[in-house]
Amino acid sequence: MRTCTLLATLAVAIFTADTLEAQRRGGNNRSRWRRPAEITTRVGAYFTETDAPKTDGNKVANLNTIDLVRAAASAGQVTMLYLHNSEADRNVVRQFENLLFRADTLGDVLGIKLRMFHCGQIDISKSPAMKARYGKDVPMFVAFDKTGKELPEVSMPGYRAKASALEKLVDRASSGAFKPSLKTFAKKYAGIVGDLEAAIKAKSDGEQKSTEAENKADRKKAEKAIEKAQKQEDKLLKAEEKLLEKIRQPARGDTHVGGRMPRRGTQGNTGRGRNGG
Repeated sequence: MRTCTLLATLAVAIFTADTLEAQRRGGNNRSRWRRPAEITTRVGAYFTETDAPKTDGNKVANLNTIDLVRAAASAGQVTMLYLHNSEADRNVVRQFENLLFRADTLGDVLGIKLRMFHCGQIDISKSPAMKARYGKDVPMFVAFDKTGKELPEVSMPGYRAKASALEKLVDRASSGAFKPSLKTFAKKYAGIVGDLEAAIKAKSDGEQKSTEAENKADRKKAEKAIEKAQKQEDKLLKAEEKLLEKIRQPARGDTHVGGRMPRRGTQGNTGRGRNGG
């Protein structure tokens, strides 16, 4: 409880500092790039709220008995469950999820890998038996391989994000499920998406410059930049289509989790640096 209170205070303080900094710089800073939806839907982590396993008094059925896991296993596909507690402080949870599923290169690769999983989230607060069994372990991630076999879970008590531990779990669960391997696919796809985002940004910048152009020469230059970016975008979309033909993607979850840019000074909490586990 004390840890959650401290984290909540820290999250609010950071948010307030960011807001003040934005106000000092001016609310409409054109140099700041807002990631478009067509990129977020490709690299973001999406989960669908899923029913908990059946309970009998204080007894809880195994997680691999829920419909999501069974359906995935019957199709030879993998599953990731995110056990959470909706009664936890939302500021703490939001900060945790933004660090774990961050909107940068590291977060993109994890999001792309999870896109190959059936991703469900279970709210343990809705079941006293679930709270009794998993309350000390949430937030927690449980993966199942293509046969429905449960792998050792990754628990993140205290809401300390450990992206490296989660990604290792993803890699273990996906072993043998994909050709090419999930690591190979994610690396190639992340490269395509990164270039695609750059092309979309270049086109957006060109369109803005064209609108603001004060003479014909500047407008023509901007139009050439737009044309070049559009050709690059079309090329990358074809490369994406060709790559996706080689792999089966399950239905995307209905809720985007995390996905904000990590705040300055918080990167070490991802579990990838010196402080990671």
